[in-house]
Amino acid sequence: MTENLPDIGVRVSPVSTVEAAANALRELILDGNLEPGARLREHDFAERLGIARHSFRAATQILIGEGLLKREPHRGVEVAVLAADDVADIFKLREALEIEAVRIVTQAGVVPAEAQRAVTEMSALSEDAPWRDVVWPDQRFHLAIVEATNSPRLARAYQGLQSEIVLCLAQLRPVYDAPAEVAAEHEELLEPIIEGDVPAAEKLFRVHLAEAAENLIGLHRERTSQADAGA
Repeated sequence: MTENLPDIGVRVSPVSTVEAAANALRELILDGNLEPGARLREHDFAERLGIARHSFRAATQILIGEGLLKREPHRGVEVAVLAADDVADIFKLREALEIEAVRIVTQAGVVPAEAQRAVTEMSALSEDAPWRDVVWPDQRFHLAIVEATNSPRLARAYQGLQSEIVLCLAQLRPVYDAPAEVAAEHEELLEPIIEGDVPAAEKLFRVHLAEAAENLIGLHRERTSQADAGA
């Protein structure tokens, strides 16, 4: 019976059409079904999603704000592309912030519980799990280490990279055969933090980030070569 319950002054709202459309598009991008540079023609996608064109425009605006999409003059909306210089710049800052975070937490003997949960979550994924199920725990793993420093400024600086980090993670899909490979990499990263071995932790993270940047730059060059060949 609910008639005697007091009004608590809040209401639970269902997910709006715009949010549902943004979620669907986000999943397509993170799973690699919409590749970098892919155009999202308004009429086609609004029809495919079964929504009005103004709702599609609002949904894409959300993803533009997240950095997953961009609006180009005379081309409309397309999946954001990270050029080689962009990737190098992102990872230069990312390395500076993450290596400092790793040093701080390892010296302090802190093992972020959220990082451990992220590894467990990735390890439990099936071989055919959608790539978005890899992207989110991967992101949480690294974010947890930064947040465990208890440095608001370090966390704020790292937070500013999140949309580009997610885009990088989404575009790394062709590099891995299965989620288990990503899980194993992050389990290895966590080991020296647990053991309190600062030099080993720093070295592993540097290698991990350098390889990710190298893979992304290689994928970008491959796409560019294919586009030039097809022009």
